[in-house]
Amino acid sequence: MKAKYLYELRVKRRLKKRLAKKQFPRKSFQANKAYRSEVLENDTNMASEKSMSEKSKEEMEYEDRLRRRLKILQEQFKAGKIRIAEGLDVEKSLLSVRVGPDGEVDIETVDGLVRSMALAVTAIHDREELKKEASLSEIQNTYFTFIENNFGHFYKMMKKRGFTPHDAGMALSKNPNTTDEFTKNLEEFLSVIDKFWEDVGEIAHIHVEDMHGNIKGIFGGDLFPSHDENIASKCGIYTDTIVLPDPFLRSKHIFANYPKDRQAYYFIKHAMNILQYKDLACADVEIPIIAILPDYAALQEEEREFFHTLGKDDSLIHAGKLFGRRFQSFEELMDFAHELDTIERAIAEISDESRVLFDTEWTGDVSSQLHRALQSEHYKLFIDSPGILLASQALGRMSVSNELLVKSRRLNGTPIIDAPTSWQYLAWKMEYDSERAELKTGDHDLHIVRGLQDLAKNEMEWLGNIPPDVLIDIRKQGAMEEIRSMLGSGINEIVNSNPANFHRSRDQIFENINEAFIKHKKNIAELRAKQWKFAGKDMGSWMVMGTLGVAAAVTGMPVWGLAVIAADQLLDAPKLRDIPQSIKNLAEESHKVKKSPVGMLFSVSKKNA
Repeated sequence: MKAKYLYELRVKRRLKKRLAKKQFPRKSFQANKAYRSEVLENDTNMASEKSMSEKSKEEMEYEDRLRRRLKILQEQFKAGKIRIAEGLDVEKSLLSVRVGPDGEVDIETVDGLVRSMALAVTAIHDREELKKEASLSEIQNTYFTFIENNFGHFYKMMKKRGFTPHDAGMALSKNPNTTDEFTKNLEEFLSVIDKFWEDVGEIAHIHVEDMHGNIKGIFGGDLFPSHDENIASKCGIYTDTIVLPDPFLRSKHIFANYPKDRQAYYFIKHAMNILQYKDLACADVEIPIIAILPDYAALQEEEREFFHTLGKDDSLIHAGKLFGRRFQSFEELMDFAHELDTIERAIAEISDESRVLFDTEWTGDVSSQLHRALQSEHYKLFIDSPGILLASQALGRMSVSNELLVKSRRLNGTPIIDAPTSWQYLAWKMEYDSERAELKTGDHDLHIVRGLQDLAKNEMEWLGNIPPDVLIDIRKQGAMEEIRSMLGSGINEIVNSNPANFHRSRDQIFENINEAFIKHKKNIAELRAKQWKFAGKDMGSWMVMGTLGVAAAVTGMPVWGLAVIAADQLLDAPKLRDIPQSIKNLAEESHKVKKSPVGMLFSVSKKNA
């Protein structure tokens, strides 16, 4: 039973330490789970399981914890943070609590209702106190500073040469000396990453969980977003915050099993890719645009087993459709798969070839894809049987889909999957268990995020090239709600009609953006058509073209766009006091149009045209 109380004891120690010296806390995830379940504690059963001496000691420890909880409960009442609805039985229970001659609460007068209430209030109190240990901004800045201190030099070289993280990883990992140097320090580096997230991982999660009222996108389905584009460019005009995983934690199996050159490649590639998000993660905005969080499954064995179990259940359904037969257990599936020890035998048993998927970019028949998969670096080291490969593929992919769905629900977010293969497995997962998926993901947001990703790869590639400074400016200008409303117009109707029709919602988003741009162009045309003259010059068209600066007009500095006026036409430039009020109004109107939410997006689309 001692393990059940470890979390609360650790919290108490941390809070005491914080009063003396602020530092990152360390805690046991297992203890936290036990703490949350303590509301089910039954003292009578505990007494029957322990000897009298152990019972006496544990009773004393329990009473100490209970007194602390009651004290916190009392403080929260005094602070006005607790309200009790009229007629609840707990009010009578609270009034029954008595204080003994020694000034301490008489435990015998505290019934189960009050104890449960005190436990819940203490959990909330301790959660808030933990958040005070480190802000999300502090955690993110510390993380990125560590990565930059180790890889900043290589990142600058990469940017200077116009390389992608993939290019940098390939170039550096080809040199045996460089490979040895990187892998020599790899274990120590990963140890620091592990310790860092063990200390502050849950605090970071709590901060993101408690970001209520904003839209969060939770990335999954791959180690990290694609190296050749910024996921925030595509989804950051709709989501407030995008949660990315720590790729070093997700790549532990690679660092443990792959050859040195491949270890070095992923090590370098991940670091370069992470640093591409530094400006967005550390931007001075109220709501973070990017947040790096650790996967609990990478730190906690029980979490991995939990997702593995969920994956087994869904892999039975997937295998049933693949082979056209029912499997009662995962053991039965594996026994069946063991018999398919050749590609020919495996193909003979496949009922639905469309459910065989290793990579959406692979072409060829099922036979060639099975052969290719068995020879790939991802499977060659572990699997040599086609049947086991098919069963393991279903298990692995479904486990990943379940982890993403659960993580999204915990963080109150929407799944974001960039990899087409992973997206297909998530779509199958939702097909197999649509009710639970709809409940967890929030279909409206999922359709919009997916639609933006698809458009960025096809008709609207500029969506994948929105610079970080534009994403930051959109938030500082308060433009998110208007853009979000524009993108989501008509999506609810599509989702209600057919939740699986992502193609139609994608087309609707395309239409929404086009209509907004057409309206924006019309506004610009109307401004250009206003033939307001000053000194014989057409001011309206100049303002629309950007050659007459509103900022210049406000400061009283010369406002003529010298670059577009021939030298022989130059006169003394007019000052602010000389500009009629109508011209000032036009300048302000032009500024509003160009700095409108749609105008900001239109500007990006034109630059990337």
